[in-house]
Amino acid sequence: MKNFTFLMLLIFGLLLNEACKSPANNSRDEANIRKAYSALMQKDYTAFAALCTPDFAELALAPQPIKGIEACIAQYKVFLDAIPDLKFEIQSIVPAGPNRYFLQINLTGTNTGNFMNLQATNKQINVQDIDIITLNAEGKCTSHWSANPGAALSQIGYGSINNANTALVISAYEAFGKGDIPGLLSLCNEDIIFEIHDRSFDTKIWTFKGKEEVTKFFTELNNKIKYSKFQPVRFLADGDDVFIKVDVEFMQNANKKNYSNSYAHQFKALNGKLSYFKGMDGMSLELK
Repeated sequence: MKNFTFLMLLIFGLLLNEACKSPANNSRDEANIRKAYSALMQKDYTAFAALCTPDFAELALAPQPIKGIEACIAQYKVFLDAIPDLKFEIQSIVPAGPNRYFLQINLTGTNTGNFMNLQATNKQINVQDIDIITLNAEGKCTSHWSANPGAALSQIGYGSINNANTALVISAYEAFGKGDIPGLLSLCNEDIIFEIHDRSFDTKIWTFKGKEEVTKFFTELNNKIKYSKFQPVRFLADGDDVFIKVDVEFMQNANKKNYSNSYAHQFKALNGKLSYFKGMDGMSLELK
């Protein structure tokens, strides 16, 4: 990262001469940029939106650009809810041609809030980053790009979220939590395989192949178990594989007793959809 930052700063210097040829609006633009970052820190989303164009685009926080000011603010809220004391220290702003600026930024804060339904780790971040901001002729921000968008997540312990397959798995969990099994299955390939090693479900190992059989699994699961807690607490991603620790509490419908457990889940993705799932249970403890 240090080498990258040095390279970016070198580029700053090379572009500075060209930028300074038309400095008339630089002061206005720099002031608006600082106001925009300040509005985000203060969670004043109305003020932030007023400093941006309706088609504002976030180019770094997702696999594809996020387009539209409302969609971008929704994404920023996720980070600001997870790190409520997030601070942006703008260390320098360098013009890089008409309506384009390079920023050297330092981000600090503590993860005390949930992130995408994941529990807070209470870890601190301290990230050096390079941002690129573009503005229109009136001085309103039109786009944002970050050189190191995943650094904060890595520092709080959720670096695996940067893997696109992890986002796919989180979407599957969200659908399951809502009871939206058709929505969950829409994230799966037609030949999806579920392999279940769960003594609360059955004493033997079950394999369900294809969406029709997997639908039957969820029906049987609902008949046997009622979850009061289903909390993914740790993700590890390696290429197409995503591994998850899930803490659960549930009632066995057969005996009406309540238990706690931790599951180990593995998902495998293929061509942007889930192709394989393995679920294994730990030791169930009865709750009194």
